[in-house]
Amino acid sequence: MNFENRIQQFSYLFTKADEKIASYILDHPVGDHFSTITSLAHAIEVSTSSITRFSHKLNYQHFQDMKFNIQHTYEKSDIQNVPLIKRIHEYHQTLIQQTGEFISNQKINQLIDILSNSEQTLFAGLGSSGLTATEFYYRTMRMGLNGSAVTDAHQMKIGASLLSENDALIAFSNSGKTEELISAAKIAKSQNATVIAITNYAGSELTANSDIVIMTIDQTRVNDKQFINTQISAHFLIDVVSYMLLERPNNMNRYQHTREVILKDNKS
Repeated sequence: MNFENRIQQFSYLFTKADEKIASYILDHPVGDHFSTITSLAHAIEVSTSSITRFSHKLNYQHFQDMKFNIQHTYEKSDIQNVPLIKRIHEYHQTLIQQTGEFISNQKINQLIDILSNSEQTLFAGLGSSGLTATEFYYRTMRMGLNGSAVTDAHQMKIGASLLSENDALIAFSNSGKTEELISAAKIAKSQNATVIAITNYAGSELTANSDIVIMTIDQTRVNDKQFINTQISAHFLIDVVSYMLLERPNNMNRYQHTREVILKDNKS
């Protein structure tokens, strides 16, 4: 797993010193300061032991392991004067590549089992996350899986209160701090429903009230304020899940049936 993905995954464990180290390395990923652990500690104004502890928190064996991983991540050369389309393509390519490394296959399989076995699934999200939740619902609906999508705060709570132990809530929140989703998750848990959080960060109140947490990439790691697509990683996830669901013959047959119905209506 590359350095930026590790930062996102383990940031909830960071002390102030760890945050200082992470911030410096993200801003200065290459340079002479990385030649030794002593030179890096001097540049950041922390102790070498702080660098070592930081490396271990990110699941590196030692400083040299972290150094090699960072160098490998940033070894591509900068491109000057790129056209806008090429720049946006690079943003998408970077986020999708990092998402492919970041998402847990084990948790995807758990999600697929839950979707397949739940009597009904409530897909919830606000704003752009609500659009992703709705898209996910539409895909599963066309496979014959029971569910509904909610993008309204009150409807989330109402829908969650009607769930049972045989149902599931899938909550989309980039930050994991969306109060309305947290409330819905708590209500769903009180109904013994399974709660799945799809979010950028662990250690939030939403993840604390979820049975399964699926991590996605934080779009803000693309250092461009004009790039505002926050859903690339989540859409990559639902593409993977949709593909795997359609590997099951019953789901594919129902999907093909709904497709034929739509095409027939369009011709008439």
